[in-house]
Amino acid sequence: MQSHETNWIEYFSSGGYRDVVPLAAGMEGAVYRLGQGLVAKVWGRREAAELKRLQKFYSDISRAGLSFATPQILEVREVDGNAVTIERELMGRPLKQFVGAGVPPEADAAVIEVLRGLAMVPATAAMRQLAVLDEPTPLWEGAENWAAALNGLLQRRVASFGDQLRLVVDGFDVVFSQVAELVSRQAERPQSVVHGDVCLENILVGDDLRLTALLDFGFLSGAGDPAWDASIAAGIVDMYGPHAREVDDRLTHRVAREFGYPVELLLGYRAAYGIAASNAYDPNGADGHFSWCAAVLGREDVREALEAVAV
Repeated sequence: MQSHETNWIEYFSSGGYRDVVPLAAGMEGAVYRLGQGLVAKVWGRREAAELKRLQKFYSDISRAGLSFATPQILEVREVDGNAVTIERELMGRPLKQFVGAGVPPEADAAVIEVLRGLAMVPATAAMRQLAVLDEPTPLWEGAENWAAALNGLLQRRVASFGDQLRLVVDGFDVVFSQVAELVSRQAERPQSVVHGDVCLENILVGDDLRLTALLDFGFLSGAGDPAWDASIAAGIVDMYGPHAREVDDRLTHRVAREFGYPVELLLGYRAAYGIAASNAYDPNGADGHFSWCAAVLGREDVREALEAVAV
């Protein structure tokens, strides 16, 4: 977890930014407002070479002319062993601040607008150069198509964390086999940019609730099937709230109607996410995210969707 430090405020101030303000700090790094429409991010784990690939990734998205803003890295620096980026400040407030503890149907429109926009951004070579989760190499390295790229990730994650999932998910190996089969059939799916973490915290809106920006690419970002992005979003918009399953079902079926994605594909991809991301935040599987992912793999509707594909 990165935290704000006085020396970084002094560093940016000495560079001519006189109104440096700490904004946020988390797993990826610490963010500072510099003024003049700029922010700086001090990264916790990423190296400059990786961030330069992210810079090209952002540039390709920017050229697509979306109706909402996305990050732009203007400069990548190395300072005392830390990677630092200077970026355009994205305007707006997280949609989560407007909806409180629940996710009313009115919030669905912003999620759908984001997904529709992302699905229109064609995949590029730069998008296939990004690594996901904590992996050291790009998701697409050595893969000839989307199915091979995603199945490769799933195989690596099961090799590392499968034993933990086997302890809590009945018939895990059967589920994994069914997920791999479903994914293998998606080789010819259309490809676009993928965000991989479209949630209310990452969607920025104005006071009128109109969409202004989408932030925090990187967790599972790259190139892939837009239905993968939509499936993840429908599941994670409300992961832990008292009406989480209701929201999940509502958004999953709305996404299916809006984009024509089969519900079975969306639920199958949800299982793939459960396998890929189960230990994203805790290698020991002792956090809520692991428990959520395990629960997804045991859900009756997910099992039925996977069994339908296996027939």
